[in-house]
Amino acid sequence: MLVIDSSVFDRDDVLLFFDGEYSRKTVLAAFAAADVTWVAWKVDGRIHLRLWTKNEREATANLTKILGVRPSRRAFKPRKRQAPLSITDLSIMDALVDNPKVTFGELLKTTGLSPKTVRKHLNLLLETKTISIDPLLGALTDSGELIYPLVVDGSVSMEDVRKIMGESAQTHHTLEPPMKHVLCRASSLADVISKTRVLEKAQGVNYVTITLNREVLVSTDLRHSLIREEIRKLGKNRKK
Repeated sequence: MLVIDSSVFDRDDVLLFFDGEYSRKTVLAAFAAADVTWVAWKVDGRIHLRLWTKNEREATANLTKILGVRPSRRAFKPRKRQAPLSITDLSIMDALVDNPKVTFGELLKTTGLSPKTVRKHLNLLLETKTISIDPLLGALTDSGELIYPLVVDGSVSMEDVRKIMGESAQTHHTLEPPMKHVLCRASSLADVISKTRVLEKAQGVNYVTITLNREVLVSTDLRHSLIREEIRKLGKNRKK
């Protein structure tokens, strides 16, 4: 899944958590709502989703109407000032939306750019964390190990999380409230449970949530439309 810093589109990044046991039909209805960039339908029936929005209140109210309840929790990352992107940057991003693992050759063919230009702009986009590639979480690897997402609420550092959980990487974080989204690896479900219980008692941890995904829906349409709107605006400004 291609993850884009929502500040590129002058939008806030909001995570909403809905408790309950939802049907796939309801999940699809939430996925179709405005500003939804992805929806994770959990094994236990709950819904986690992400918004890139200019109006959090309106978008949340719309989802509350669809799902029949207000979110149990939310995490908010405000938009920030960002160096403007070029049409080249945006064209590369647009080419990665449908398949972030596309080969370099295919990326050159789609964008029509030179290898040197693509490498330069792609490396900068990744280094500045304007874009990143996230796995669709919660699957067994070929070796039988479990790759799973962990949400850690509190001020605990990633260094302390790794000391307890072992091999892990932070995929996202929010400031309001302080919350880390971490991808972990474990040899067994028993290993997951025992380490998580230790982490729950660590200093600076309010709570820890482990959830495996039944299905993750990613809105490539939203990504394409936002990127292409930015390209259109830049092209219009060039003609002035």
